[in-house]
Amino acid sequence: MIQAKNVALPPISATSRLLLVVFLSLIAVVPALSHARVHPIENVTGSTIPPGLDAAKVEKAIILGGMQHGWLSTKVADGHLQATITLRKHSATVDTQWDQSSYLITYKDSQNLKFKDGKIHGNYNVWVRNLNLDVQRSLAQQAL
Repeated sequence: MIQAKNVALPPISATSRLLLVVFLSLIAVVPALSHARVHPIENVTGSTIPPGLDAAKVEKAIILGGMQHGWLSTKVADGHLQATITLRKHSATVDTQWDQSSYLITYKDSQNLKFKDGKIHGNYNVWVRNLNLDVQRSLAQQAL
């Protein structure tokens, strides 16, 4: 049978204790931080279209607006575009649908954005907010 001997360990310096506390804190916090980067998907609904724009001008405004931040659009049907943005290894695809008075932008698909159960990496929501602002600007220009 092996018995442990009473061995005196050298005292731990204040700096070593601080580093140990920081290390143990990081072990607990890092997984929580990576989860915090996932947020509920934000769709754009009820964004208004200036009066007097025909369907062709609205479509053009949405395409040009998307291009401002690198969204590439494909026509699906009248009043319906699909737009995709790709940044490094990440991509997102949205549906943009409109009528004479309003449009909406809704999530369609994504790659490497941690999509699960209606939640996605927070960058997606930033991209969609920027897309919406760019479309609004482009619609305003088309209305001139």
